[in-house]
Amino acid sequence: MRELVRHFVTSYTSVSLAPVDIRTADGARPLTDEARAMISSAEEARLRQEAVAWVIRLQGQGLLPDERRAFDDWHAQSPAHAQMFHRVSALWDDPDLRAAAVHTAETASSKLSGFRLFAIRRAVFSATALAASVILLIMAALYFDVATRWQADYRTAVGERRTIELPDHSLMTLNTQSAVAVAFDGTARHIRLLKGEALFHVQHDADRPFVVATAQSATRAVGTAFVVRAEAGRDQVTVLEGIVEVGAGAGPHARVSAGLQIETEAGRVGRPYAVDVSTASAWVRGRLVVDDVPLAQVLNEVRRYYPGTITLWNPRAGEIHVTGTYDMDNPSSVLALLVKTVPVHMLSVSDRLAILF
Repeated sequence: MRELVRHFVTSYTSVSLAPVDIRTADGARPLTDEARAMISSAEEARLRQEAVAWVIRLQGQGLLPDERRAFDDWHAQSPAHAQMFHRVSALWDDPDLRAAAVHTAETASSKLSGFRLFAIRRAVFSATALAASVILLIMAALYFDVATRWQADYRTAVGERRTIELPDHSLMTLNTQSAVAVAFDGTARHIRLLKGEALFHVQHDADRPFVVATAQSATRAVGTAFVVRAEAGRDQVTVLEGIVEVGAGAGPHARVSAGLQIETEAGRVGRPYAVDVSTASAWVRGRLVVDDVPLAQVLNEVRRYYPGTITLWNPRAGEIHVTGTYDMDNPSSVLALLVKTVPVHMLSVSDRLAILF
């Protein structure tokens, strides 16, 4: 397995470290400008997990009509969805990956505990397919994260939180799978959130505005505390203290005060609305607090902390609402707790793949 990982890293990341030049196994660019403009780097990781799940699922005995519609709907959501599926499919078709999957199937089989042929509805998954999914996940994550690694001054791994003191003595706390680039000078303090989520406690300096920019928006502060999160085609800003100014594109900016949250999407700034800032910033304490939230949405949050892929094969279960406080420092225990409280089963294949059905 170690040799296979080394082979893929060499093959798929040595072309160039410049983001515009990195190419997939079939020679296509990772994402077109149109597709990349619609998603953040953090969302790209989530789309990658979903694409891996669909590629594996399509290797079964075929989809029922409602499952086919679900795939078609997912694929048609945006150019980013379609291209991510194409990219992951290209990795799946690599002969070295398939050979490694067969070689690894015996190891995976021991994890299946009798589920060598694991049937969920009519889709049947062999040990080989499950082993391949683990390898595919590892290689896709390594390959597609190269550009962010190259640009970032600070970054966090899966499940990691990190607090950094900036040159002006402001404090920045990065959530899981986050990355930033920092540019401070005598006239301005600029942070670029490349992916993920960050909390900023900003030192007052009226002569040097503090600006946090993403692919979608820019948030300007002088002395305040706020959280910026980059999501799929949109950003979310939560103000804990003071006031910030949020803008996107050429449209009007919005002033957002403490206790309010605002979202930007497609170059437009929404209206601020009240939130519980303690809940919104619970991740700083390693907690996820949800109140009457669909299971599918909760799993999207857990995926950010889980060192692998979480797949939900039962769309109806994803609609069940969940309430609770969860310890995100141990995402595996969160999954175990959800399985106890929601009518779903879970199969863990190594520590890189969890299937809920």
